[in-house]
Amino acid sequence: MKDLSEHLYSERHYWDARFKTEEIYEWLTDLNSFEHLLLPEIELNDKILHIGCGTSRLSHQLFGNGFHDIINVDFSNTLIAKASKEHPEMKWVCDDMRSLDNIPSQSIDVVIEKASIEAMLSNEKSQWTLSEKGENDLCSTYQAIHRVLKPNGRFISISFTQPYFKVPYLVKEPYRWDCKVETFGESFHYFCYKMRKGRTPNLIDLDNYLRVTR
Repeated sequence: MKDLSEHLYSERHYWDARFKTEEIYEWLTDLNSFEHLLLPEIELNDKILHIGCGTSRLSHQLFGNGFHDIINVDFSNTLIAKASKEHPEMKWVCDDMRSLDNIPSQSIDVVIEKASIEAMLSNEKSQWTLSEKGENDLCSTYQAIHRVLKPNGRFISISFTQPYFKVPYLVKEPYRWDCKVETFGESFHYFCYKMRKGRTPNLIDLDNYLRVTR
């Protein structure tokens, strides 16, 4: 049965209320399930931006693995104010991932998101055809990520969205990501999308994901 609160996932007031009491909630799965895909992509001295961080333990797990230059972003000021006091070892910034106005351009080595884009698009009726607002929100998010990344920076998305729906947007102008798709999980498969700024996508390798949208 569909979660009745799902239609509120894109609303700031929903998360402000939820984060007043929520301590930990892990969307999809935790780092242990995909660390073999993520950790080889990042270096200990990288500046990492975790967008839509919520109460996930992902940043804390990365910190425990020696990655100490981490900025966590969420659009809930309730979450950011609370986490800043409880976990001052990391940076916490209240910002909207559709703009990332508080993150300087070309300042980040790695951007990571885990299911935050799905939450943003939770009101969409169909993944095959996004509404004008949904498409604008998605493309704005990708443009913001592209802007804050350094040249040759990496964007890693942990997602349950099938590549047939996701890849066509990842290779759009003006960001036009190079993209590699990997799967993980046992009873249910999730996807790890790896993008690198400044590299032209190999449309031949991605053809199977693009064909159904033509």
